[in-house]
Amino acid sequence: MRWGQLDQNLVALAPQSNLLVAEFRGSACAEIHGRNETAPLAIASTFKLYVLGELARQIQIGDVRWTDTVVVSDALRSMPSGDYAWAPSGTVVTVLNLAEAMIAQSDNTATDHLIDLLGRENVERAFGAFGHSEPEANVPLLLTRELFSIKMSQSHVWMLRYMAASDEDQLEMLETQIVPIIIDPDDGWGNWSGPTAIDGIEWFASADDLCRATASLWSIGAQTGLEPVREILTGNRGGIADTLTWPRAGYKGGLEAGVVNMTYILERSDGRVFFVTAGYNQPAGRVDDYAAREHLFPVFDCLGVIDGVRSCASNHDD
Repeated sequence: MRWGQLDQNLVALAPQSNLLVAEFRGSACAEIHGRNETAPLAIASTFKLYVLGELARQIQIGDVRWTDTVVVSDALRSMPSGDYAWAPSGTVVTVLNLAEAMIAQSDNTATDHLIDLLGRENVERAFGAFGHSEPEANVPLLLTRELFSIKMSQSHVWMLRYMAASDEDQLEMLETQIVPIIIDPDDGWGNWSGPTAIDGIEWFASADDLCRATASLWSIGAQTGLEPVREILTGNRGGIADTLTWPRAGYKGGLEAGVVNMTYILERSDGRVFFVTAGYNQPAGRVDDYAAREHLFPVFDCLGVIDGVRSCASNHDD
């Protein structure tokens, strides 16, 4: 595996990028290769892994059950992706269905209903609980509808004022000026036409952070009553078609103008579990997410060889 070439490909796609290839060892990560893996980047919808983490915690302690129901509300409606953006107000759905949609479809409306159920502050604490190195970077936690409302309707001056404000003042700005906005997914994307404040109005994590969170979630999913966690994590294979080599594969991506994150869990046929994440931030333009995905397929091929992890780890040419 030509790690040096892969690193160069990352830099060519975006000036700010990171990469981590690792193996899960229980709830920890054993690094195979990394580049800027400790550097925090905007991750867009990949933050939903932390929402799943807080949901798993509350199920574990008995505060929430998979079968509990939630009523879809216009006040929590968000933009696509996800079918729940168009679910009629009053639709009753289970917590399990919301969690499945949040990861498999990256359903934003499902995500916001779960955050509302779990509590914004509880989800904020989940970042630290799942090993995030700078959890305060995600305080106050933005609901997806809040991020969309800001970027679709607010001025550049408003965004600068928000980014310069304290956590308390940011929360007040959200509650008084953003929360009252009702989103209609059929109305389009408003003023949002390119990379917008991705350095301050987003969700943030490093590649190491994402590996720790995902390894912890995978470990939690082995516990009685929490088996759905692994099923949720593998609800979208992310284009990994080889089910013989990878009986289970999971993908959580994050896409926003100027932001791409691609995070994979790969359980090999011999039971070993690997993690791959690549993140890209490009404040000045679009990131080619197709090319970003293509660059990772040689990594999957290398990891898929039963005795290939050693060669992947040792064939550094950088």
